Amino acid sequence: MVCRRIRLFFSLILALAAVNVGADRCNDIPEVFVTMPKEIVEVWNENVGRSVIRVRMAVSPHQRAAGFQNVCEAEIARFPLLFVFDRDVRTRFHMQNVQAALNIAFFSRSGSFISSQRMPRTSVGQPGRLYGIESSYRYALEFSSDELQKLLSRPGKIRIVFRR
Repeated sequence: MVCRRIRLFFSLILALAAVNVGADRCNDIPEVFVTMPKEIVEVWNENVGRSVIRVRMAVSPHQRAAGFQNVCEAEIARFPLLFVFDRDVRTRFHMQNVQAALNIAFFSRSGSFISSQRMPRTSVGQPGRLYGIESSYRYALEFSSDELQKLLSRPGKIRIVFRR
């Protein structure tokens, strides 16, 4: 009887461990997201310093249209997404099928910071809102990191720099 309880106890521990191991992993990450190139960029604030981040880059129209849709929250936290346009645009962004609230920062062709906003997660059945700015921009950085948001919200000249 005691052996059976011990076996049951250890079986339960192993089952919980197996569930926990998969908790931080994403299943079925969309192919379009997986194929986005990864790059290193720096976000500079002259008064605060810099943050070096690894991003996925949405460079094709298909990648930009997909964005973070159907990507799990853990993967969103792991890789901010940099939308790269081949010309200045005024494109709007939505939060349909996005699993986490995001911040979005807009940058000019030269990399200078223009503006940022918070995009809350859309509830199922709620009509989606569009997010964007009135002026044109070349790059948009979507991220869930509060630390990066603090860097962008502090006073100072801010820019994004691409490492090549």
